[in-house]
Order: sequence, then structure tokens, then C-alpha cells
Amino acid sequence: MKAKINLFVGWYMTLQVFFSTILAQLGTVLLGLLGMSGSSARHYGGLVAALILLAVLLILRNTVGELPPGTGKPGGKGYKLGHGLVLASSVLALGTYVLPFFISSIQNPGTVDALSTFSIGIMYPSLALFGIGLSFIYQSTLPPAANLQP
Repeated sequence: MKAKINLFVGWYMTLQVFFSTILAQLGTVLLGLLGMSGSSARHYGGLVAALILLAVLLILRNTVGELPPGTGKPGGKGYKLGHGLVLASSVLALGTYVLPFFISSIQNPGTVDALSTFSIGIMYPSLALFGIGLSFIYQSTLPPAANLQP
């Protein structure tokens, strides 16, 4: 069960970080179509988009089954390392994910620039850790190589 939750959160955080601007604009447009004023729609657009992404992933998970590459094979080679890397990716992505919700309350422009640069810098290692983690999880599902004797 922990492996399924880890992968689901990993997929959610990675997609949210990778498509954050597009998803926030989608949420803003949706709220604008529903009649919310422009400034309020921009403020809550990211939150609505996050909920839409969560719903899409839940529907996809329930209709298709496990998200790729599956949860892996618990005794397989690279299983623990893969899930550890996916968890580390989710923790790093959390910094990039949370920043837009409170950056508007920060008054100092230098602090805003530093936090924005830092969150963008975190995004790339987060995406790399997620990809490498999925690779190790997939590797754990493969059968062990046959021992070849000369």
C-alpha cells in the first residue's frame, strides 16, 4: 500500500511541478468561466488546477489500474532504491509546489526573486530523481539474469 501511495504522490507532484504554469492558467480560465472576478480567479487558479489534476489521476488510476511502471517487485533489484528516489523527488517537488500559494504575501522583492530561483533550481533535480526512481522500480520487475557459465 505504501508503494502505491508513494508512486501516486510522485506522479502527482511531478506532473504538478512540470505543468504548473499551464495548469494554473487552466484553473484561472475555468474560474473565470464560472463567473469569478479576475484577481480572485488568478489567486485560486492554481488550487483549482491542483484539484483537477488530482481528480484526473484518481480517475486514471481507478480505470486503468496502477500508474506505470507499477509498484515494482518488493524483492527485486532496485526496489527500495527506486521508491526512495521517488520519495525524495516528491519532497523536493513539494518546495516548488507550495511556493506559489504564499509568495504573494512576501513583501521583499529580493526574497521573492531568491525563492523563485531556488524553487526553479529544485525542479530539475526533482524531475531527474523521479525518472531515475521509476527506472529502478521498473528494473525490480524484471526477471534476474541467468547465470552464464563459460
